[in-house]
Amino acid sequence: MIGPEASPARFICKGKRDIMRKDRSPGEPSSRVLRAAACTKEGFRAAQGDVGSVAQGGSAATWGAASQGEDTRGAAVSQGVPPSPDADARSARVGLLEGVGCHVVWGLMPVYWKLLSAVPALEVLSWRMVWSCVFVVLLCAFVKRTRFLHLFRDPRAVRTFLASGLIVTCNWGVYVWAANSGHLLETSIGYYLCPLCNITLGLVVFKERLTFMQKLATALAAAGVAYFMVVHGGDIWIAFALALSFSAYGAVKKRGGYPALPGMAFESLLTGVLGALALAVGAVAPWIWQLAPATPDALAVTSPELAFGLLVGCGLLTAIPLLLYSAAANRISMTALGFIQYVSPTIALVLAVGLFGEAFTLAHAVCFACIWTGIAAVGAEGALSARKRRAGV
Repeated sequence: MIGPEASPARFICKGKRDIMRKDRSPGEPSSRVLRAAACTKEGFRAAQGDVGSVAQGGSAATWGAASQGEDTRGAAVSQGVPPSPDADARSARVGLLEGVGCHVVWGLMPVYWKLLSAVPALEVLSWRMVWSCVFVVLLCAFVKRTRFLHLFRDPRAVRTFLASGLIVTCNWGVYVWAANSGHLLETSIGYYLCPLCNITLGLVVFKERLTFMQKLATALAAAGVAYFMVVHGGDIWIAFALALSFSAYGAVKKRGGYPALPGMAFESLLTGVLGALALAVGAVAPWIWQLAPATPDALAVTSPELAFGLLVGCGLLTAIPLLLYSAAANRISMTALGFIQYVSPTIALVLAVGLFGEAFTLAHAVCFACIWTGIAAVGAEGALSARKRRAGV
């Protein structure tokens, strides 16, 4: 919780001390503090306006809510004013709409990629990296959150965001290729597997203890995937790649603990440079695009001008749902956010079978049934635990 009493008088960056003036209001950093403290993670948080979360070990999500104005409840608490029930309900409704909105956009993305199916997947990925960088950095400039550039001075930040950027780039690449190659069902399996992969990563990486239901859900998912592999062949690697990469991305960001918007901007800047390098190499040696050749669909656009416009739109299509997701995470509970995340793979499943005519085999049915049963078991356990906590049991 962020409180008005939490206002440390100084920040230290690389051995240099900068003391805030006594006449400055609590929590208001000086311009020198902004410059000096921003080169460490803790200083970066404080310099952006949330000294309370630094002093008390607040999470990056809490920081984002208070300092970026994404959560009216956090802002009220930071000023010592308890939020009203109406404000809480209004904030929760907005957060729910933001969460559903971002997952609807993600779920409908395959239609967008089908429009670009005449362009090689690696080229689409490279343009997506570049234009995502452009739009996110412009957004940060618009809201005057440009101090993420100081993260270049923090080797840990560079390592963290370079790792997360490479992981999410692999995730994007596999998804675009799979959606345009008739494997949309496998992408749906992959994103249904994400919560169960998160459970496994929590056990292995963060040494979390699993409940009986979590163990049962993981075992059921493993059984369904194993059956799919035996009956249907090797296409399940797509689901594995998407689930593991997305879960690993979340784990890296969790370990980093950096705030949402500046962190995403810094990550986009790093991946944007890689995308620009790939486009430069492709201009000299266009054969590299054939490593993941185009598979034109009936929806594919043929006009070069329209195709380029869609490639530019990749940036907005990437940035907008990520920003909606970050805002929703600051307004609603993780339980609610966890259930909302099934919207996008469900839309992908409906599109794959209903619109694009992919075959839904017995192997798919068994695999989905095992995963859905596991998800339902974990969800029921979580709902029961929440009810007991509310009842004070």
